[in-house]
Amino acid sequence: MAFDKIEKQSVADAVFYALRQKIITRYFQVGDKLPSEGALCEQFGVSKTSVKLALQRLGTLGLIETRVGQGSFVLEFDPRQYISQIGTILLSDKDISLIVEYRLYVEMAIARLAMKKATAENFEKMEELIRQMNKAIDDKDLVLNSKLDYEFHREIACATQNDIFLLIYETVGKLFYQQTTAFIAEFHKKYGFNTRDTTHQNLLQALKDKDIKTCRTCYLKMFSVFYPLPEEQFMDC
Repeated sequence: MAFDKIEKQSVADAVFYALRQKIITRYFQVGDKLPSEGALCEQFGVSKTSVKLALQRLGTLGLIETRVGQGSFVLEFDPRQYISQIGTILLSDKDISLIVEYRLYVEMAIARLAMKKATAENFEKMEELIRQMNKAIDDKDLVLNSKLDYEFHREIACATQNDIFLLIYETVGKLFYQQTTAFIAEFHKKYGFNTRDTTHQNLLQALKDKDIKTCRTCYLKMFSVFYPLPEEQFMDC
């Protein structure tokens, strides 16, 4: 195996792109071990720092896994992990507004289908997640509560019995999770930890009753922590 020497400009990026190309074209197969850092330095004609930065970037995108004392290994590429990296940079006021609008329209569509196809098992899982969410609030564990909140809405996506809805939800899940964390923190900042929010229980009942109007009201309440969302503006979702 041989690599072309790289000019001393944007060296780490050049190494990254060269290795990424080898992985994408399957020169390196899933499970293969990449050459050692020293070997890569020699073959590229670059510094160890440049190689380290390139490998770190490949790892961030989920293309490789670096194991201490063993080296770096090629992973099966998962687009959900790649796209979820966007979630670490989107949380300005404008971004939250855009996420809210997206979630209202998409989750209402998911809810409509879930009303038709949800099973008793789906509803049981939602009930259990609500119970765990309430306990997390009692324990003042916002991190766990945020995780469970995400799992609750993921279960509604599961209830559609449509893997595409679930895949899309998981793909942008990190965006949802960050927004959920911000919303939950703001809710308890305003109302305190002693206040239990019954909106999820009301949403679950609306799904069971096939009551789309109450379902919309629940979502609007969930997303109105930072600023009010007039229902008349979202009657078409």
